[in-house]
Amino acid sequence: MSRSSSRMDRDRYSTLEKPRRSSPRGGGRPSSRLSDRFNPGSVMCDFCMGKKSKAVKSCLTCLASYCETHLYSHYEYPAFMKHKLVTATGQLREEICAEHDKLLEVFCRTDQSCICVMCLMDEHKKHDIVSAAAERTEKQKQLAAKLMMSQEKIEDRVKKWKELRQAVESLKNSAQQVLEENERVFAELIQSLQRRHVEVKQLILAQEKATVGRAESHLDRMEEEIMLLRKRHNDLEMLSHTDDHIHFLLSWQSLSAPSGYEDLTKVALAPSFSFEPTKRTIAELKTQLEEVTQVEFSKISSTVDDVRILQTLEPKKREEFLQYSCQPTLDPSTTHKNLHLSRGNTAVAMTTEVQPYADHPDRFDHWQQVLCTQGLMGKRCYWEVDWSGTEVDIAVAYRGIRRKGNGNESSFGWNDHSWSLYCSDAKFTFTHNGKTTTIPVPGSMRVGVYLDQRAGTLAFYSVADPMVLLHQVQTTFTEPLYPGFGVWGYGTTVKL
Repeated sequence: MSRSSSRMDRDRYSTLEKPRRSSPRGGGRPSSRLSDRFNPGSVMCDFCMGKKSKAVKSCLTCLASYCETHLYSHYEYPAFMKHKLVTATGQLREEICAEHDKLLEVFCRTDQSCICVMCLMDEHKKHDIVSAAAERTEKQKQLAAKLMMSQEKIEDRVKKWKELRQAVESLKNSAQQVLEENERVFAELIQSLQRRHVEVKQLILAQEKATVGRAESHLDRMEEEIMLLRKRHNDLEMLSHTDDHIHFLLSWQSLSAPSGYEDLTKVALAPSFSFEPTKRTIAELKTQLEEVTQVEFSKISSTVDDVRILQTLEPKKREEFLQYSCQPTLDPSTTHKNLHLSRGNTAVAMTTEVQPYADHPDRFDHWQQVLCTQGLMGKRCYWEVDWSGTEVDIAVAYRGIRRKGNGNESSFGWNDHSWSLYCSDAKFTFTHNGKTTTIPVPGSMRVGVYLDQRAGTLAFYSVADPMVLLHQVQTTFTEPLYPGFGVWGYGTTVKL
């Protein structure tokens, strides 16, 4: 770490250890009244003319503050010797009863306020009254405990601050290391691709040279043969017109001899004489590399997104869960025809009567199930479900879950598109993709569902004091999730 950064950290640490002043509106600096009360040096003498000196004492009887020079009267004159002197304070009126204009001398525990002797005889007559000193002693004990708690809180905050600062530095170092590794790996990949590029280029050029060389040599011999054949053709043409039988026979013997190019007839054009397959292979390599790099880049991106220094703690108490409360509503277009919606589509019950719902491609036609209208994505969500009757499924599912037929693909929990908590008086189970986990039966008929879609957390709680975790899932959700319910048994109801 550089010297400048160390100094900056030291300055920030010293700032943490110094109490911060709050503004009069409640935020950073304490009021000037509180500051003056605990800072005698800021109180000026009320009797100095011209340039004022700092006061050393304040008189609660005179309601004035005095410097060393003007304070002598309180020590020399008997009339002033009985006055009550305190450390210089700029807020003398605070210690005077606003109603009776008398000094506040005692404490009323009933009203938790300082009062004067006139108050004691009046509206505080039958209250629990103690001397200011006695109450101060009692409050001093509380102050000691509060100071200890305050000190512990400061130490705890400073400790966490140090840990966070170290985490920040560690993250910076880690990021730098990864950046350096990124540069090294991609430089090597680029060099490797460049080498392969040169190798493929050399392969193509070498094959082109060898193949074209053989073909051109063959062309040269074919040209020689063509010239020889033309010459023989002419000689034969002339021989056919000769009248000299001996010349004919002698010439025929030489003209009918092998030409020496008979091996050329054994060579023919190949079916394919193009680098087009190589071109396609190179294109396929490009596609495969892009696909691989895309997959691997997605993995890298995911690991980068997972890097955090701070995290929000999961809620524990019901009031903490309720901070993320949402109100899902049931979607009539998905509701099975044996399910009746009520309470503004926030309650559903199984009935013996078929409901007059219109046909809809989103409607469940076999399982007595219904999905909610809202898809939950990104932010944390919490909702509570009251159920009664025989048995229910409290679930979340992707929008694409199948709606038709009696297969597992459309039943909550029995496919990879849904997660379901099954509830009955005798049994609780959690099911996803056909895998079931048995859960102890809770005492409450109210279930809380907590979803942090971004963090991949889905948890079911028995709503009680305290909350009881029934089951929690940690996975990766790739789409918005829709709350859903399966309602089994006539008269069974679910209320959101």
